[in-house]
Amino acid sequence: MKGEIGHYRELVDYFLDSCSFRKKLKIGAEFENLAVFAHSGKAIPYRNERGVTAILSGLSQKFGWEPLKENGELIALSRESSWVTLEPGGQIELSTSVHNDIHQVKSEWEKFIEEIKSIVEPFGIRWLGLGIQPVSLLEDIEWVPKQRYRIMAPYMAEHGRMSQYMMKKTASIQISMDYFSEDDFVRKMRTALFLAPIITAIFANSPISEGKINGFLSERAHIWNHTDVARCGLIEEKFLFNPQFSTYVNYALQVPMFFIIRENRWIEVKNMTFSAYLKNGYQGYRATWDDWELHLSTIFTEVRAKKYIELRCADLQKRQFAPAVAALWKGILYNEKTLRTAWSLIKSLSWKELCSLYRTVPREGLKARLKGVRLLDIAKELLRISHSGLKEQRQFNQDGEDESVHLEPIMELIIEDEMCPAEIIIKNWNGSWHKSINKLIEYSSY
Repeated sequence: MKGEIGHYRELVDYFLDSCSFRKKLKIGAEFENLAVFAHSGKAIPYRNERGVTAILSGLSQKFGWEPLKENGELIALSRESSWVTLEPGGQIELSTSVHNDIHQVKSEWEKFIEEIKSIVEPFGIRWLGLGIQPVSLLEDIEWVPKQRYRIMAPYMAEHGRMSQYMMKKTASIQISMDYFSEDDFVRKMRTALFLAPIITAIFANSPISEGKINGFLSERAHIWNHTDVARCGLIEEKFLFNPQFSTYVNYALQVPMFFIIRENRWIEVKNMTFSAYLKNGYQGYRATWDDWELHLSTIFTEVRAKKYIELRCADLQKRQFAPAVAALWKGILYNEKTLRTAWSLIKSLSWKELCSLYRTVPREGLKARLKGVRLLDIAKELLRISHSGLKEQRQFNQDGEDESVHLEPIMELIIEDEMCPAEIIIKNWNGSWHKSINKLIEYSSY
């Protein structure tokens, strides 16, 4: 997208023009992978012969990924319409192509796992399905040398006491889904935002950090609770109860900017919202569509909008549970009946109740209560709703299985065992593992 932005209405039209055909709704996923040394559980560095750059180089040479460098540093890979990018602490993120169904998303992710395992196993490195680095201290994790993070790091350090923990230590699974009209956008955004704490509780999977039990089921979610409030969390009350394209535009316009890019140079923008930038410019630069899209990518709410809706509230999972994150969302949001039914579970929540649940879930998980009801019971019902939605969508793999097969592993854990992934880890940690990091690595490795 090129050119300057003319006026406010064009920003609203940006979202309107992003509507997909109703019968061609796609799905994509991002998996932020944690890499550690198998013998210690410590995060791998960016550089050296067993670091992030060596892994990216190996993927490029062996599997045809195209390298992307910034100031001579290897920072990303691309292949067809998929990307491998780096989070600030060296987390290696796969952004899949957009796909027709979860079978295809899983297939691409599984292929990537096998590729990357073949590169790292000779290095003594393991990939962990956890939401947080289990051993390394914040100061021991090397920054990835991207211009983007050079600007973000000091800003984030001043805006939220755990902002840099978020950047360097956490890992999640993010799901991208389409909307086909403003009304569809409204219903999906509103429902997803209200469901976000419940999804966090279902997939809580970060109970161990710095080598010990940390007191949370999802410490990743707790960290996000103490990260820059201007761009994180649940957006704001007026959007939740009046979610339109224009309301989201108004929200995004008031979020402080980080930077713009001109001629491959990242220019820090200080003390300015996008609204002020659109009106007045910055150091002679005027707002462009590339600036707008870059700005939207620096909003880190649990659910955010770009040319699609991005759902960001689940910890990274073990291999067997990871596809369930996409499955749960797809079963709810891509079926009219299940979307209405899911909304009925939580539509009576007030803003105060939603915020309270959001703060409570990282520590209590499914043991939290909502209007006197166990969150566990609400989660069970939500899983059943999604399962029925996936059945009705009737998208089959080559074995004749519909997409509900990807939801069933987490359904069994939540409905039958009444435990989330973190509770399984805590039980084993305090029992048969005898607090062994090596046992945690063995259990969580892909």
